[in-house]
Amino acid sequence: MPDEYIEAENPNAAEAFPYCVRETAYGKTLSFDPAFHVMHWHDDVQFLYVEDGTIEVQTLEDLVTIRQGEGCFLGKDVVHCVRSTKTAHYYNFLYPADRLRFATDSPANDDIALVTSGAALPICPLTDATNWGHRALALLRDLVGFTQQEPNAFACHVLVRLLALVLLLRTHAPLEHGKATEDSNTLRTKQILRYIAAHYAEGITLEDLAQSAHCSKSACLRAFRLSLNTTPYKYLIEYRLEQAALLLRQTQTPIGEIAEAVGFHQFSLFGKSFKRMTGQTPKEYRKTQALTI
Repeated sequence: MPDEYIEAENPNAAEAFPYCVRETAYGKTLSFDPAFHVMHWHDDVQFLYVEDGTIEVQTLEDLVTIRQGEGCFLGKDVVHCVRSTKTAHYYNFLYPADRLRFATDSPANDDIALVTSGAALPICPLTDATNWGHRALALLRDLVGFTQQEPNAFACHVLVRLLALVLLLRTHAPLEHGKATEDSNTLRTKQILRYIAAHYAEGITLEDLAQSAHCSKSACLRAFRLSLNTTPYKYLIEYRLEQAALLLRQTQTPIGEIAEAVGFHQFSLFGKSFKRMTGQTPKEYRKTQALTI
């Protein structure tokens, strides 16, 4: 699946200790813009903890609401997005799934992989409704505390808690050992998303998207509505805007050239669409990001 969607890279993936924490506090997030909700995936196992407010975690199959004091697990390669309001304060804890393991021949690695691979357990809300959920949330609160003050032997503290969380999921979560084949709508949506990721800068039509998934235009629209609750056109526009925001943050490329590069051939439409999505013009957004990153 790594070539199908946007890959959200862990900036610490090449480090000796590739642990990454992303904190979103009331609409402000370092290195990531919460105004965009484009579906993405990554190679990391992911835990979320909501300090305040409410967030929604959407996959191609599920939509889960996570409230204050609750958490959520997402497996490797699970296509998802996290939506939050400006009243939400939450944490993302990321660690590469293939590095969360014991020695090469350890039988424990099979149990870890069963949880982290994303196949048997794509998503799992964590609440106080069960004793094991209560224990999992306590571990997540420990990780939150470590973002405020790193203890001695920080890496060891983090790894022990991540493995304890995986053990709780392996022991208590509803694992789907023989997961059924994905339905036709999900498969079509994945094929369409792959096509958009490869061709978003081009003049994509609904017919192009339908052909990429070997289905009719009506089936294409239906698949998107059922899987993502949106239309292919709206998703394409948001994908283009997300790519534009990335270029605005990371380069000094002229705004007009950025608009062309991401598929907006009418500059006025780009400006209007960008402001509608972020509340800022591209110029204002670039200036704001320069001050906050």
